[in-house]
Amino acid sequence: MKHFTEDGEYKGKTHKMDGKIHTGAEHSETSRVVSHNKKGPFNMKGSAFYGRGNQSPLMKKGLWDNINAKKKRIASGSGETMRKKGDEGAPSEKNIRDSQ
Repeated sequence: MKHFTEDGEYKGKTHKMDGKIHTGAEHSETSRVVSHNKKGPFNMKGSAFYGRGNQSPLMKKGLWDNINAKKKRIASGSGETMRKKGDEGAPSEKNIRDSQ
């Protein structure tokens, strides 16, 4: 079965970790998630190697981090509200799917 990264087909060694397949024989700072689909998903966020709290260069804050942060602010009485589905600026169904 073929493997792909954001850069195209990957033909090197792979290893499996946290339910995903990664580049390289072992996990390292340069490991990247590979996919059987040319378009991905290519997401390492939340992997067991980096943990959700660490901010490695490979891990940026994403949609769910933003949603959870806003929920926390709302719970603390900030006066903010969550956007409704379909509102301008609200995440689309595609944004939600891509973040998982």
